[in-house]
Amino acid sequence: MNTNTEPALRRARLLVAYNGAAFHGFALTPGTVTIAQTLNDTIEQITGSPVAVLGAGRTDAGVHAWGQVVHVDLADTTDLGRLVFSMNSLLDPDIVIRESVWVSQDFDARHSALWREYRYTVLNAPVNNPFLAATSWHIRRPLSMPLMQLATDSLIGLHDFSSFCRQPQQSGVNRNAEGPSMMRRVHVARWRDTGNGILTFDIRANAFCHQMVRSIVGTLVDVGLGRRKAGEMSGALRAMSRLNTPHIAPPQGLCLMDVGYLS
Repeated sequence: MNTNTEPALRRARLLVAYNGAAFHGFALTPGTVTIAQTLNDTIEQITGSPVAVLGAGRTDAGVHAWGQVVHVDLADTTDLGRLVFSMNSLLDPDIVIRESVWVSQDFDARHSALWREYRYTVLNAPVNNPFLAATSWHIRRPLSMPLMQLATDSLIGLHDFSSFCRQPQQSGVNRNAEGPSMMRRVHVARWRDTGNGILTFDIRANAFCHQMVRSIVGTLVDVGLGRRKAGEMSGALRAMSRLNTPHIAPPQGLCLMDVGYLS
């Protein structure tokens, strides 16, 4: 006789937006408040059962998202619409569940993703805007959009982005082991002037390594300010060394916009 009273589980896919200012990134980190931990705690508070959300992108501390995707396994008796309503009531406005849908058990928010797209926002104006300060990088000196776009063109395609990625720390016995590959394929990279001094940099790639977008933007801004030549971007890529890209853009201007899947 089967005495197992545990409910069957069903996988849900959630589209999540959040202001990352008050959080220490997305991923679970002991002793800190993160997006994943907050989502876990909120779902457990509502359902009475522990869960573990898994996300498509591990955004850093202070980084925002409009199109983060997570999956979570819930009891198949869960009313998903009611759960999302309750979550938004508790989390709004820092975190909002924009959409929810049941998916197959083989869906994985991270591993099923074909690409991710980030946007970095720069306010290029003499005076800051208090309504944009939390979601942009204020740069007073004029930037050259043509030079920044020229430098951006070097990013398209498959490259080793070691120069733009923070290497994961290795411990003790594995210190001399070869680290993970920093090869990434960039599909789209472009600057846009949306008016009123607001410049946006959109970049889409199959995946991103730690601090990759912020390092790229920091280098491109150096080009726009005349501190570096546009042609140095391709050289920085080939160097595969962080010594060539010391400037990292601040986190508040970065937002995970979208994640692509087959369906």
